[in-house]
Amino acid sequence: MMGLFSSNKDENKIDTNKVTKNNVNSLGIDLGTLNTVIAKPSGDKFDLYQIPSVVSVKKNDPSSVLAVGEEAKLMLGRTPEDIVALRPLKKGVIESVVQAQALLIRAMEIGKKEGEKVGRIVIGVPGDSSEVEKNAAEEIGRKAGADFVLVISEGLAAAIGAGLPIAEPNGILIIDVGAGSTDLVIISLGGITDIQTVRWGGDDIDNNIVKLVKDKFDVEIGIHEAEQAKINVGLVKNSKDLEILTMETIGKSVKTNRPEKVVIDSELVSEAVEPIISEIVVALNQVLERLSPELIAGVYHNSLAVGGGSQLRGLKERICDEFKIPVKISNDPMTVVAKGAAIVAAEPRALEPEVRLAGFK
Repeated sequence: MMGLFSSNKDENKIDTNKVTKNNVNSLGIDLGTLNTVIAKPSGDKFDLYQIPSVVSVKKNDPSSVLAVGEEAKLMLGRTPEDIVALRPLKKGVIESVVQAQALLIRAMEIGKKEGEKVGRIVIGVPGDSSEVEKNAAEEIGRKAGADFVLVISEGLAAAIGAGLPIAEPNGILIIDVGAGSTDLVIISLGGITDIQTVRWGGDDIDNNIVKLVKDKFDVEIGIHEAEQAKINVGLVKNSKDLEILTMETIGKSVKTNRPEKVVIDSELVSEAVEPIISEIVVALNQVLERLSPELIAGVYHNSLAVGGGSQLRGLKERICDEFKIPVKISNDPMTVVAKGAAIVAAEPRALEPEVRLAGFK
């Protein structure tokens, strides 16, 4: 893999498809509220893995971990009274160090071969994470067995993973719509010049869908069914005439306590999405108000949306309606943060100021 910052300005774009073979012990990890994504350099590509960010524990002993990942996710809402399935992170923030450590250990086990030791990991976290939260993530990484742990902003990792020209002084905008939070990040000269985090994301949309279905149809649906509705028929309100889709699901009738079919359409989901999108629009407007004129052209040409929420139909049209910015949606929105983190894990010194600026000269 070429350096993150090249002295040749024509090579400022990172080639994310070239990874050196001597970095087999480096992992990039996107420790997310909903899913944890692991990227491992493998020849000229990445090995990618994903597990749900769910841990099941004994109800009377939360430090006693029973299952992690997919097995634990299947227990959500279905556990006996002595077992609890939960997410160690809420709104991108670590709520339980012990449970998050179990999640990270599992992620590292998946990302390495049998008998192999993980030398370096880089973890992506929300941009507004406090020093206490970053230190907690670092400590978890060390306890999980990594020799070197670095914590970086998910937005910066996404820009690196997407191969954007981060070393140039022109400005890049990353809109990272995750499950628990949304990061709005401005990048120039290889570093973050401004960042704003909205503690709303895909999970809040799912909860809104559950509430709206209950209000409109007197039917309670599960959070998994709400998530599927968001994925299958989701829509962001905008000026374009996008197709209204429908899907059928089964819920529990509030009146009879019996199973009942309900049809969810794009308009219902767009109503659930709107409060979250409105908060993102307000925050992005504040970021652009602070943006210097020197960076506005770069942002216009290099704006990228990543994260699961970026896949909602109509999102890029809504941003263009509001701000006249032709934002692009990442080709790999769910894995780009982990890829960027893996690239940094391979070259951990590349983000240091003197290295960044030396590369630009």
